Amino acid sequence: MAMDLDTALLRAFVSVVRSGSINRAASRLQRTQPAVSQQIRKLEQQLGQPLLERSPRGISLTGAGESLLPYAERLLMLTDQLLPGLGSLPTSAQHRRIGIMEDFVGTRLPRVLADFASVHPGLRLSVTVGLKVELFAAMNAGELDVMVSSPLGDSGPLLKPEAQFLCPLAWFAARGKPLATTSLPLVIFSAPCSWREQTLATLNRAGQPWHIVFESFSLPAIQAAVEAGLGVAAMLADTPPANSYCINDGSLPPLPGMPVGVYRQSGDSDPLSGQLAALFCRELGEPVALPATTA
Repeated sequence: MAMDLDTALLRAFVSVVRSGSINRAASRLQRTQPAVSQQIRKLEQQLGQPLLERSPRGISLTGAGESLLPYAERLLMLTDQLLPGLGSLPTSAQHRRIGIMEDFVGTRLPRVLADFASVHPGLRLSVTVGLKVELFAAMNAGELDVMVSSPLGDSGPLLKPEAQFLCPLAWFAARGKPLATTSLPLVIFSAPCSWREQTLATLNRAGQPWHIVFESFSLPAIQAAVEAGLGVAAMLADTPPANSYCINDGSLPPLPGMPVGVYRQSGDSDPLSGQLAALFCRELGEPVALPATTA
C-alpha cells in the first residue's frame, strides 16, 4: 500500500537536522519543543524506524535518516514552489539568466534551479558559473537576471543585494594524512579573494604559522588538492572535498562566516525572477551544521 507522508512532518525533520537541535528547530518553526518532538516521533512511527539519534553531543542521523534527508529536502522544495498563481504565468518567452559564483556550485543552490525548472516546464534557464568579478560585470551589463555571489566592493550603486547572508566556513583535510604542526600547509584560493584574506587573517590573529602549498581560482582544483592530502583548506561547510574530514576540534582557529548576497536587476518586477531569488534566499538562510570531526 502506498504511504502518504505529511509535509509538515518532513519539514520538522529537515528543520531539526539543519538546526542541529529540536529546540532551535522549534524556534524556527514557531512551535513548542514537545510539538516538534511529537512530529518526529510520528514520522518515525510511519516509517517504522528511527531517524535521529540523541546523545549529550547533540542530534545525529541514523542510516534511515541519512537516506530520507535528500528526498525530504527536495519534496519540500518542490512543494514550496507550487505557489498560488504560478500556473497562470505565460509559458512563452520564459527565459531567465542566472549567475552563480563557482564556490556555491557544490551547495544546495543548483538543486534549487533544477527543481524550479521542473515546476515550470516552459521555462528555459541559462546558468553562468564563474568568478564574482565576471558575474558582477555580466550583471552590470544586463546579461543576468538573478545572481548569487559574495559582494564586490566596487559593484556600484545599482547592484545592492536584495538579501545578504553569512555562510559558515570550515577547515577540511584529507582523511589519513597527518598534518604538520609547526607550519600549517594551506590549500587556498588565489588572490584577489576575500575568503583568502579572511583565512590568512584568522591564522595570523591566532598566531598559527602557515605556508601555502597550492593555490587556484578553481573550486574543483582546491577540492582535488585537499583530497590528495596536500594541505588544509578553508571552504564552505557544505562543500567538503571527497574523502576529507572537518577539523572542528579546536586545534585550528574558528573561521568567520563569509557574506553572500542574492542580486536582481534594479527595478525588475518579473514574478519568476522574484520567486527564484526568494528560493535562493530561503536556502541561504537555512543553517548549515558543521560536519563531525572524523579523521
